Amino acid sequence: MPTTARSPGRPEDPELKARREEEILAAAAKLFAERGYADTQMQTLADHLGVGNGTIYRYFPTKEVLFLATVERGLAELTAEMDAIIAGDGDPLDQMRDAVRAYLRFFHRRPEMAELFIQERAAFRQHHRPLYFVTKAEDDCKHAEFFAKLHKAGIIRDLPPERFFNVVGDLLYGIVLTNLLSGRGVDPDAQADDVLDVIFLGVFSDAARKKHNRKRGT
Repeated sequence: MPTTARSPGRPEDPELKARREEEILAAAAKLFAERGYADTQMQTLADHLGVGNGTIYRYFPTKEVLFLATVERGLAELTAEMDAIIAGDGDPLDQMRDAVRAYLRFFHRRPEMAELFIQERAAFRQHHRPLYFVTKAEDDCKHAEFFAKLHKAGIIRDLPPERFFNVVGDLLYGIVLTNLLSGRGVDPDAQADDVLDVIFLGVFSDAARKKHNRKRGT
């Protein structure tokens, strides 16, 4: 559907435009998560918001553009929260703990985003981007700096940073998807504590760890 031309007159208020765009994205995220990409119609969203169909198309010319915008919005929110934690000057161990908690809290607070990430992977494989903890080209620098901080503090042993972030990212993303698909109610802070205890501290005893390292020749 073509974008409705604006009639001459008073210029559009940037704050109003940004607020309306946020309203559309927030409502669209929940609608896509509930109905799925294929079964969500732009008219349904317009009816939900109490606006004309043309209003939606004025901001987002196609359903695909709208859907991907909801995904990018959610990822941007998650990234901003995580960046604020790892860029701080606090104790590195506390930062790592806070980062895991913030990640799980985000999806507990915004379960629709986990659903959207699944749909994006299925419908738009060419667009899919890995989630926060998995290293991305634009994030290599900040991840490397944070890893170096953890390593210097004696918290992380010597291993490739990308291996650390890829494994942590896969584990946490798996937890998020399991929470969503199982429908189980969880306390994100308690779950984060379990991750820190079982994954980061490990399950091997000191004797088992030494035996494992001998076999690996490390």
